[in-house]
Amino acid sequence: MILPNFNITPGSVVSDLFLKKNVSTFYDAIETIHNLPYGRVQNPMKIGNVITQGKGTCSTKHATLKALAEEHALYGLKLQLAIYGMEEENTKGIGPILDKYKLPYMLEAHCFLCYDEHVYDYTFSGNKTLKWRDSVLIRNTIDTDQIGGYKSDYHKSVLQDWIERDQLPYTLEELWSIREECIAALATP
Repeated sequence: MILPNFNITPGSVVSDLFLKKNVSTFYDAIETIHNLPYGRVQNPMKIGNVITQGKGTCSTKHATLKALAEEHALYGLKLQLAIYGMEEENTKGIGPILDKYKLPYMLEAHCFLCYDEHVYDYTFSGNKTLKWRDSVLIRNTIDTDQIGGYKSDYHKSVLQDWIERDQLPYTLEELWSIREECIAALATP
């Protein structure tokens, strides 16, 4: 099933932010969010900062769209969190970093939207492929208020399990730092 479209009505936080940018439908909001560059916002827990700061990550972009949908009583749209094996083949730009640290992949926490079991990913402008989908190991539904500390803590627990299971030669702090290098590479134009 295709995502339903609706006209954005005033009177709610996220709706009003979109309307101030002359974005009047849900489909226009999706296009606006999708076209924003990848990058972290200040205070990601303040839903809507993606709109005011003009950039966003998988978490902040999709949480904003989920919040907009909820403001218009579209409750079937789910915010999903997946852990996947991020590698050069499914996430362009991180290969040199993985090579440098002799890692076959990096376990990454990725947010996206799901509606009637169809997956929608608006993380990277111009990219409509879901190459990461074949590498998903774990998938859960989360709320918009879980994109901050909860997501980070969950991600770190998965990385710690990976370190112990595969006896990786890195501490959690070192592996998180390598992951941060990968994320920085994604934000580089």
